[in-house]
Amino acid sequence: MKTSSSCLEVCWSKIEPKIMKRTIKESLLMKHYILIPFLILSFSGWSQPSPQEGYPARIKVITEQLKTDSLNYKLIWERLDMKVNLMGGFGTYHDVFSLEMDSLEKRNKNELYFDEFNTDFNKIFDNVITEEKYDIVEEGDFYLNRIWFYYHMREIDKAIEDAIYLRDAASYSRYWQRGDYYNNWALYSLYNLYIIDNQYEKALNAIDTMLEKKRNKDPKVLYAGGGGFLGFQDKIRLFEHFNKNEELLPFLKKTCLTYFNWYFKNINHKEEYYAKTSKENGLHFLKLIVNDMKKSNDGDYSKFNETYQQLRHQVNDNFETISPDLSDKKLKIIVLKLFE
Repeated sequence: MKTSSSCLEVCWSKIEPKIMKRTIKESLLMKHYILIPFLILSFSGWSQPSPQEGYPARIKVITEQLKTDSLNYKLIWERLDMKVNLMGGFGTYHDVFSLEMDSLEKRNKNELYFDEFNTDFNKIFDNVITEEKYDIVEEGDFYLNRIWFYYHMREIDKAIEDAIYLRDAASYSRYWQRGDYYNNWALYSLYNLYIIDNQYEKALNAIDTMLEKKRNKDPKVLYAGGGGFLGFQDKIRLFEHFNKNEELLPFLKKTCLTYFNWYFKNINHKEEYYAKTSKENGLHFLKLIVNDMKKSNDGDYSKFNETYQQLRHQVNDNFETISPDLSDKKLKIIVLKLFE
């Protein structure tokens, strides 16, 4: 969640591949190409050392400088930003869903880090943020770093408080165009933090808000793969984690039909790739519906499974697609009849 100019790329490079890995899974057309970006990122990692490798040495240099220049808030922020960045991120979705708030772990972390980091955060807040000296650090960057810090300290209530402020009230000063970016990070953070805090409804609200933003801003990206931050698969995981089985199946049906309808509406547009990918995602969600119905002995299982088998074409062991023998007209008739 590091978004200052020095740390933004580092943090995003760590998190985006995890996000993209989830969104790629939503698009069956992309399954053959999962290894390509992975290899590109791997080779890129080998050829260029991570900026983080130089952080410890730079932190030591700044610490020495601050002994004779203790009110240099630019240096204080640079050091703090690097130190928080070195703490890491939310991790994978498995980490977030399985995290347990261990009181001993929390106490040990606090003893090691909290006072040290919090002193610098207070210095920056009192002398930079409240004075609106945004040439040193943007308000959005400050709160994102502090959310990250509170998360690692297991101070979840404080992290949530900062994320709500970032979502609703933080100014974006010189970079007003980054407001949407900061808002996305706030929603992404709230989704994860509310899961950790066992607040289902609020986590649901966070992801619903994000999905609606994507739907309004750039639906082709949402329906083709999801884009960054949060997607439909994250909502499925939320339902499963909180055992909301009664909400999962209606969501799967609605999303499946939405994918197909977006395809039918946009197939003749110039951005044909997005429409076709949306169609394949519709098949993927139909498979999820069938699996869920089979598990719950749903009375409509046979009907949905029959349609799924009618639509699917197995290309190889790892890839299936809509049957090429089905015209768009025939496909639309079958889908609309299934969901009537």
